[in-house]
Amino acid sequence: MKRFTLISLVLLFGLGVGVFAQEADTSKVRIGKKEYTVISDSKVKIYEQPDKYKHRNRMNGTWDGLEFGLTNFVDVDYAMDLPENAGFMDLDMGRSWGIHFNFAEKSLGIIKNYVGIVTGLGLEYDRYMLTNDVKVEEVDGMMTGVPVDMDLNKNRLSMAYLNLPLLAEIQIPVWGEHNRIIINGGIVGGLRIGSRQVQKYKTGGEKQKIKNKDTFNLRNFRYGFTARVGYGDMTLFANYYPQTLFNDGMGPDIYPVTVGIHFGH
Repeated sequence: MKRFTLISLVLLFGLGVGVFAQEADTSKVRIGKKEYTVISDSKVKIYEQPDKYKHRNRMNGTWDGLEFGLTNFVDVDYAMDLPENAGFMDLDMGRSWGIHFNFAEKSLGIIKNYVGIVTGLGLEYDRYMLTNDVKVEEVDGMMTGVPVDMDLNKNRLSMAYLNLPLLAEIQIPVWGEHNRIIINGGIVGGLRIGSRQVQKYKTGGEKQKIKNKDTFNLRNFRYGFTARVGYGDMTLFANYYPQTLFNDGMGPDIYPVTVGIHFGH
């Protein structure tokens, strides 16, 4: 029906031009959501205009990209003072960090492209640099640090997760549509896909390394809360996990936190 209407309009327009004008004339015709340019001289030509409205309401959320943050723990009162039985997890904060590669994103605009829901997938790697010369292992059903007879140069406990977020996002345009303030928050679920402890030391002047891959009674599944605020392609974020690092009743009550910066949009 739309094609029939268009052809009719073109024929009428062409006849009119043939009678009253010798020079080429241009007119735009819109049918439904399509816009056409009609150029008429001795022949009638039709050009379909790009639909500038097609992607107008598509939401571009803030998840995919690269993130870097500092990692640490808090206690049940949100303080960074570790419980007495968590001394073995004391960290070198300057060398404890996490890097996240968020490789997939799906966004759904609810109010045009200003308010929407964001999800996707991402990989997270966290490393905790322990200050004590200990091996993290289970003793009498509890995770603890067993002293080692080595002067360790590095004592790293690391873990990797596959993350799935569910976020709500608000974008506020400033100085034009492409410059926006971003406010974002929600839940991130994680599946642990690996964990290990690496210890480095020297003996007889030679470098040595011990690697131990284990579950360390870490949670296989976890969830946390994330909040993000930023401008353009740069966003500050904070993640907090309300579950203890180790499985319930199998370690000290310490809760992971990460604060950092997100690049990408």
